[in-house]
Amino acid sequence: MRLINLYRFTPCVLALALVGCPGKDESTTDKTDDSQPVIDDTYTPPVDGDGDGVTADDGDCDDADSAVYTGRVEDCDGKDNNCNGLVDEGQPDADSDGTADCLDVEDCDGVDNDGDGQVDEDFGDADHDGVADCVGSELCDGLDNDGDGQVDEGYDADGDGYTQCETPADCDDANPDANPGTAESEGDGVDNDCDGIADEGSWRSGDIVITEILSNPGAEPDPDGEWIEIYNASTRDLTINGLTIVTNDDSHQITSTDSITFAPGEFLVLGSNDNAASNGDVVVDYHYSSISLDNASDELSILAGGTTIDTVTWDDGATMPDTQGSTMMTDKGIYSASLNDNASIWCAAIEPWGFVNGDKGSPGTENEYCSNLDHDGDGYTPDTGDCNDGDDTVYPGAYEIDPAVDNDCDGVAEEAPTADARAIGSTHLSCSAFTLDGSHSADPQGSPLTYDWSLTSAPSGSTRTTADITTTTDSQPSFNPDLPGDYTFSLTVNDGGTNSLPASVTVTVTARTTNVDPVANAGADQAGSGSGTCTVVAYTTDYDCDACADSTYTLSASSSVDADGDTMTYAWAVTSGSTYGTLSASTGESTTLTVSGVTPTHSASTTETVDVQLTATDCMGGTDTDYVSVAYTCTGT
Repeated sequence: MRLINLYRFTPCVLALALVGCPGKDESTTDKTDDSQPVIDDTYTPPVDGDGDGVTADDGDCDDADSAVYTGRVEDCDGKDNNCNGLVDEGQPDADSDGTADCLDVEDCDGVDNDGDGQVDEDFGDADHDGVADCVGSELCDGLDNDGDGQVDEGYDADGDGYTQCETPADCDDANPDANPGTAESEGDGVDNDCDGIADEGSWRSGDIVITEILSNPGAEPDPDGEWIEIYNASTRDLTINGLTIVTNDDSHQITSTDSITFAPGEFLVLGSNDNAASNGDVVVDYHYSSISLDNASDELSILAGGTTIDTVTWDDGATMPDTQGSTMMTDKGIYSASLNDNASIWCAAIEPWGFVNGDKGSPGTENEYCSNLDHDGDGYTPDTGDCNDGDDTVYPGAYEIDPAVDNDCDGVAEEAPTADARAIGSTHLSCSAFTLDGSHSADPQGSPLTYDWSLTSAPSGSTRTTADITTTTDSQPSFNPDLPGDYTFSLTVNDGGTNSLPASVTVTVTARTTNVDPVANAGADQAGSGSGTCTVVAYTTDYDCDACADSTYTLSASSSVDADGDTMTYAWAVTSGSTYGTLSASTGESTTLTVSGVTPTHSASTTETVDVQLTATDCMGGTDTDYVSVAYTCTGT
């Protein structure tokens, strides 16, 4: 609050306060009273030199600076703005050095001295790691971290001029003969040139064969129980360091401080878990990571740089085995990168390798013989019933040549029956049926026989097949030849457990010189009816009618006859009304006629007739025709 000096006002003003000033109409006669006191007006009031409203008398500690006076808020400007004897109190001081951030300057000390949110800005950072060189220390990263002009000093352990910090890096800093500047020395199992692969110039497709895969373990969860078995199919020791395992979704490069080498004919097991207590009791030679084998479908490859050593694909059981708790394995002894592309040499393992009820397979050892393969070449496998896959005279249905051996795998050692095939009669004409005879066949044990006839050859141009034998399982079936010439038939009999050797008979057929044409009969005419819904057209007296529903009729030529007893063929065709009628088949003893699209008028009937022609042809080429009509009446309602 500012003080007012009353002495600065005139005597008249003071007198007004006491008795009032004389008016203009008073006498101008000097009536001065010498007894009134004399007032001293020489007082000088305090001065506000900087115009901030506060004088030095009021406590302004710098009356020449309008930003300084008592009671104001302190600014960050290096002044005691509020005259309390403190400078910039309350302002941020990130490094606690007594100088507010707004006035502080950045030092190279790892601290944000000026409080701008940045540390050691404007100081050198040669490796661009966000740490100024003046406070950084040298790291193994190919950069000059401490700004001394040297890169990765102290990190070349073997003195070969390369470190593990730079690109390309020294892959073995304990071996001066292994660095990016050294040429590969083939066959030493060392990655001399540090390209990630040992002896890369020696790798060939097929050197390694994938022989066994457990993609779907049962004893342990995926992927803990998963593993891969590989086989050295080459003639030299192989070091797998640097090879890459690749699946459809993942890949892993084999890396190890030790050389992983195996000899020709040896196996290695690569697994996702090398702890036997949790991987199904498997001894793993190399533990890979970042790979999970799909249970259903996947592709697994072993690569050496740009060379594919081997690849195996599985397909959710379509061709490859797909059994949980069993490995997919190649057959014992079939260890070939080309042969293992064939799913038929793979099978599901049936023998466990570890604890009881554990998974099945042979990790690191010879595989099993696959029961899906034919090892004796008799055309049968253990899976298809071969009871001795080492004897090519033993298989299901084999001829019981040895009464002491169960040749046909029916569980009984016996002697096979004997088939006897003949034809009844001596003269056989084309298009005239004759009878085959197997009734003279016999079984040494007297067992009843079953018969199986087949046509094995016919004259050129003949259309006859085994299907034309009536009936192939009869002891005396009939057959109607269509052309002259030789027809050969085979008969096999079975005694309920084993087949005979096949017996054959050849029947010579001569041309028939007479023929009576067949008589075609297409059956009686047929009729049908239906109704269609009619709807009045808006604002008129007309109707819009729907077509009647389709109607079907069976046509049969079974009443056709041939005086010679010849077999006949039949042809059907719509001769009129094709707009409405369609046939299900144009040949055969019977067919189906469908009548559709017949449209009525309101409260009236429309009849459409479809005519169908039947042509019957006998074995000798004689023909006859007949017709059948189908009338369909459609009424509008």
